[in-house]
Amino acid sequence: MLAARPSGAGREHPPPVRPPALSALLDGLLFAVTAAPPAGPDGAAAGLAGPAEAEHLAAARRLAVSALAAAEATGRTGVVHVAEVAVVAAAADRTDLASILLDRYRGARADLGANAGPVARAVCAWLEAGRDVTAAAEALFVHPNTVRNRVQRFTEATGIDASDTFGGVNAWWLCRAWLAPA
Repeated sequence: MLAARPSGAGREHPPPVRPPALSALLDGLLFAVTAAPPAGPDGAAAGLAGPAEAEHLAAARRLAVSALAAAEATGRTGVVHVAEVAVVAAAADRTDLASILLDRYRGARADLGANAGPVARAVCAWLEAGRDVTAAAEALFVHPNTVRNRVQRFTEATGIDASDTFGGVNAWWLCRAWLAPA
């Protein structure tokens, strides 16, 4: 099952999906069912789930939509299987847990003040770059020491050790929640 945003507002017919597929527009999204992995829309993200038997297409549709949202949130393009973005999809689907993180670390965010955004962006960039300070700094257009200092400031404010595997997941999820539009 493929889920994608059709290009061109007001489109009455879905764009072609290769290989040939059964496709339709539903709730503003293009859905396609095909027997082989499809090529998605050029330059855009498409979420993919499956393979799935016919009786499981509803679950595959939900997972494909989650994969699409996760791909868009992380700036990925092309066809992205839900297994490639499972953590991001899970985080996006569990707004209740994100709310708990936000409540728990409300004081830390207040302590960071105007620096909360830059600190959160640095932590996310560092974690998304595989904890590579240089790569994170290049992505943010800052000096590597700036990334180090912001990650350290995050740890001091929250008590979360982002260098630990599970601490890193919590740090990334919290920072994504801080950066999400209200």
